[in-house]
Amino acid sequence: MTLKFFKEEIVPGGFPEGSLVLLVGEPGTGKTIFAATYSYEEINKGRKVLFVSLNETSSDFHANMEKLGMKFDNENFRYIDLFTVSKDAIEAQLEVIYKEIENFKPNLIVIDSITAITSAIGFENVRAFLHGSIGRFVKAFGSTAILIAEKPVGKEELGFGVEEFVADGVLVFRYIKYGEHYRRVLEIPKMRGKRIRKPQYEYTITDRGIIFLEVPRLERKEELVFEKVSSGIKKLDEILNGGFYKGSITLIAGHTGTGKTTMGIFFTYKNAAEGKRAVLLTFEESKSSILRAMRNYGLNYEDVEDNLIVESLIPEAHSPVEFFVKISQIIEDVQPEVVFIDSFSAIQEHMDEEELRKMIRYLQLTVKRKKIALCTTLNLAGDMKSLPATNLSTLADNIILLWTEIKEEAMSRRLLILKTRASNHSRKVYSYEITDRGIEIR
Repeated sequence: MTLKFFKEEIVPGGFPEGSLVLLVGEPGTGKTIFAATYSYEEINKGRKVLFVSLNETSSDFHANMEKLGMKFDNENFRYIDLFTVSKDAIEAQLEVIYKEIENFKPNLIVIDSITAITSAIGFENVRAFLHGSIGRFVKAFGSTAILIAEKPVGKEELGFGVEEFVADGVLVFRYIKYGEHYRRVLEIPKMRGKRIRKPQYEYTITDRGIIFLEVPRLERKEELVFEKVSSGIKKLDEILNGGFYKGSITLIAGHTGTGKTTMGIFFTYKNAAEGKRAVLLTFEESKSSILRAMRNYGLNYEDVEDNLIVESLIPEAHSPVEFFVKISQIIEDVQPEVVFIDSFSAIQEHMDEEELRKMIRYLQLTVKRKKIALCTTLNLAGDMKSLPATNLSTLADNIILLWTEIKEEAMSRRLLILKTRASNHSRKVYSYEITDRGIEIR
């Protein structure tokens, strides 16, 4: 679990000491997960955290957080669950919180949620509670308080309207409708003492917690890589003068039935057989279809399954950011040397231009940084006079064109290396066939 990007880029250094930070959002937007993750990182730094919940028992909280990989069995962490907050009991409950703060002297105080408290104490006492009572303890101990507030679904106003004014920082967690999906967006309208570079960030909630989306910055200084990996096809390696450089993107563009997926299968399989870590991501076929194709070509997946990861993803089943994060997690987990994505066209159909630009940028920077040889496919329609206008074709280091020709009622397949950066490649048009042994180039 980590909020590294949040603390380095969104709110540099994290929340200021002695501040009241309000987390506002509709149910299910991840406010509690965010606060718990922030708390988890604080206790692992040796800092004390008091977590007051009016929504969840201690056992439920610990069980739910363990599912996200966070174990709070630490002497620096205390959890208080207060379920009954009526007007009659509110003073006694608040006294319990104040005494615990005074005795434990926490560096971070989390109250989830203050909505139940403010509703019980009434409008006239909200400012005194936030600014006077909680604020007094925060200032006295140099602590930070994270106060979670529920925003009614479909409404913009929060509570009595003074909560946002009193707080030093406000984070708003939102649902935004995007096509068939809802996107989660974090807005930061206020953060005293911090320079906020961007007011809005998209995020997703995974089995690893909250992950914020941001394309990594381009590092101008890049280490030159001279090592190549095989394309998986011997004759193609010869045409390419040795294969693909590590840290490069290869675009295989062609009509349906030209063998683009077959090229990717041999690319990942042959490198995995040589001991390299490889990933094959398919967006248009199932994993079983890919394994069946391997078997039909005489490739035994069991021989390479320790090195070759085959994943089938459905772009339309996720929001763009969820899809984006899934790919990045696979790359981070596997640490592959070669990656094949089939196909870029499937991604293109389910992302707008801005999302697509982020995806391409992420892929470009990732393959350079991790020295990955990445191949992806692009479906073409019509003649071969031009490629579709995509940033990928511009950023690709290599472009392989595949097409079919029909003459005298016979079909033939053609291959051309349109582009290869920093390599002396063949400029001929080659014919090839797809056989039960794979692609054979003549």
